[in-house]
Amino acid sequence: MDVVEELKRGLIGSKKFVPFWYKFDETGCNYYNENIQHNEYYYLHKSEKQLISENVLDLMNTVTQPFLLADLGCGTAEKTKYFIDEYLTKESTLTYMPVDICRDSVETTSRTLSETYAKRLTIDGIVGDYHTVIPKVLNYPGQKLIVWLSGLFNLPYSEQIALLSLTSQRLNDNDRLLVTFDITQEKETIENAYIDPSGFLAKVNLNVLHRLNKEMGANFDVSQYKYEGEFILDKDHTKPGNMHRWLRSLCKQTCSIDGLNMKVEFEKGEKLQLSEEGGTSYKYTENQLNILFERSNLKIVKLWKNKHCAMVLLKTS
Repeated sequence: MDVVEELKRGLIGSKKFVPFWYKFDETGCNYYNENIQHNEYYYLHKSEKQLISENVLDLMNTVTQPFLLADLGCGTAEKTKYFIDEYLTKESTLTYMPVDICRDSVETTSRTLSETYAKRLTIDGIVGDYHTVIPKVLNYPGQKLIVWLSGLFNLPYSEQIALLSLTSQRLNDNDRLLVTFDITQEKETIENAYIDPSGFLAKVNLNVLHRLNKEMGANFDVSQYKYEGEFILDKDHTKPGNMHRWLRSLCKQTCSIDGLNMKVEFEKGEKLQLSEEGGTSYKYTENQLNILFERSNLKIVKLWKNKHCAMVLLKTS
C-alpha cells in the first residue's frame, strides 16, 4: 500500500476523506484501547466479550483440532485469550498468529502472551494491511482457525466483500473463519456509543490530524475541527446501516501538507470524512449477514448471538 498516494487521493477531491485505517498508529491504537476500557456507552466490547466467553466451548467442539489460530486485527488479544485458554485444555501447544496494521499492537501482544503462556504458545506475528496479510496467513500449511473480532464491520461495505472473497478463495476445506458483527439497530444507542459524551472516540478520530502533522509535515490546527457523526440506514435494504463520521472544519482555513506536496482548503462547516465511503461500523440484520456471505462465497457453519453481537463460524462455499 502506498500511504502517500492513498492520502493524496482522499484529500484532493471535493469530498475529502482520510482512510479509516490511518487513525491507527501507536497513539491511535492506545486511544482506541482506552475507549474500549472506559467508554461506558460503548456497548459492543462488553457484549462481544460475553458472547465469546459463553460459547467458546461450543465453538471449539465445532472446529476440528489441532489448528493454527490467526487473529486478524489482534489489538490486545483480550478476547482471543478465551480461544487460547480453551484450546490449551485439550492440546499441549498452539501456534498463534497475531495480525494488525499497528506494529505496536503486534509486538506488545506477542510479548504479553509469550510471558503468560511460555512454551505452550508459538507466536508468529504479522504487521500489515489486510489485503497483504490475509494471503500470507492462508499460505501457512495445515488447518487454520482465523478469528476476526470487531474489525471487519468497521471497513467500508465494498471492502468487507472484497476481503471476505479474498479469504474464501484461499480457505482450505477444513479451515474456518470466525467473524463477529454488530447487530444493534437502535439509533440512540449507536450514536451514544460512537459520539460519546466523554470524548473517547473523538480523541481516536482527531488523531488523523495529529498523525498528518507528525508524519506528513502538515500544519492542521486540531482545535479548529470538531468530531461528529450520525447513524444512517442504507437506501438499499440488502446493505446494513452504518455510522457516518467526520471532522467538521470550524472556520475557513488552508492547511499545508509538505510530505504530500500539497495544500488543502476547507470552507467553514466543510466535512473531512473519516472513511472513503463515508460510513463505517456497520450494523447488520441477520438477513443482511446472509446476503453478505452469499456475495462473498462463504457458508455459515454456526451462528451465535445476543442483543448486540453476532458471532459467525464460516467455511468456503
